[in-house]
Amino acid sequence: MKTAAALGLAVGLSAGIAAAELTDEHIVIGPEQVWIEHIDPIDIMWVGPNAYDRTQVLSGDNVEIVGFATDPDDAAILGARAFVAVKTGTHSCENLADPLAYYVISLTPALATEGPFTTCGQVAMSVTNGAILLEEDPMRMSSEDGGQFIFWVPGRGFSDRLE
Repeated sequence: MKTAAALGLAVGLSAGIAAAELTDEHIVIGPEQVWIEHIDPIDIMWVGPNAYDRTQVLSGDNVEIVGFATDPDDAAILGARAFVAVKTGTHSCENLADPLAYYVISLTPALATEGPFTTCGQVAMSVTNGAILLEEDPMRMSSEDGGQFIFWVPGRGFSDRLE
């Protein structure tokens, strides 16, 4: 009886640990590492060379990584290594969509978090002409319907124009 109870407890603990591990993420980006840890009720994003020497860069509801500009080709075009993260925003949306807050975390030349770019719709990320472009529906045939977009340029931050 004790063995069955111990086995049930061990299985229950293993399932609980596995469920917790499903929400946590760990990504290696060259010499840096990124952790997203779910600490109820929020997510916390950390960046650093290891788990002991890291910096908290973002926290909030539903923190996720949207895309990376960290490979050598993107870093050469951009002039920096960076990635884009999103979390639930705090503004309201008339179309009842979830508000989203986008951030750019630059890894070089120094760790920095810039943002947010807030929107009521998801945006796609691309690297172009020394900037990260965040835009709604990049397959749009016309710009007449006013889709949102913004550029992030290393050293300058967010801008609605690429100059």
